[in-house]
Amino acid sequence: MKELLKRAALKDAAGDLAGAIAACDGALRIRAGDAEAHYMRGTFLLRDGRGEEASASLARAVELAPGNARAHVNLGIALFQSGRAREAQAAFREAVRVDPSLPNAHLALGNALFALGDPPGAAAAYEEAARLEPGYAKAHEYAGDAYLAMGDRELASRMVERLRSIDPEVAQALAKKIAERFR
Repeated sequence: MKELLKRAALKDAAGDLAGAIAACDGALRIRAGDAEAHYMRGTFLLRDGRGEEASASLARAVELAPGNARAHVNLGIALFQSGRAREAQAAFREAVRVDPSLPNAHLALGNALFALGDPPGAAAAYEEAARLEPGYAKAHEYAGDAYLAMGDRELASRMVERLRSIDPEVAQALAKKIAERFR
């Protein structure tokens, strides 16, 4: 069982997603209730662009191991990519509840909230991602976009200032968006 999961990881590292998925399938034939095998399989399927299949594997992974925050995040990503933003939001919220220290969980939650028309909620999630990982350029950039959607020039400009030392190109692009929005 463990050997098959190691093989899956090696296949993935070699760029062979089909082989990695097949190794996970082999592991699941041996032990259908293995949370790690479902998680790995779902993650590989997600990276292979097979969102619906990934959702099913990752849902099973979180059912078997509800304390795996990364499985909740990946489930949310699969759902979001399948156009199911409300369900994705719930998965991201659960990831944040399970492990509030994951910046990418907060960023992903922000993306779902933004897609659902909640820029203030999105901004708060992005700000938390940036607080957890101050060099996370996307968190600052997306917070700036959320503040722009809210019409808050001051807070959007604050994100530009933060970005100047992290990613000057992104800072410049955000500054341009602000200038265009507030002509």
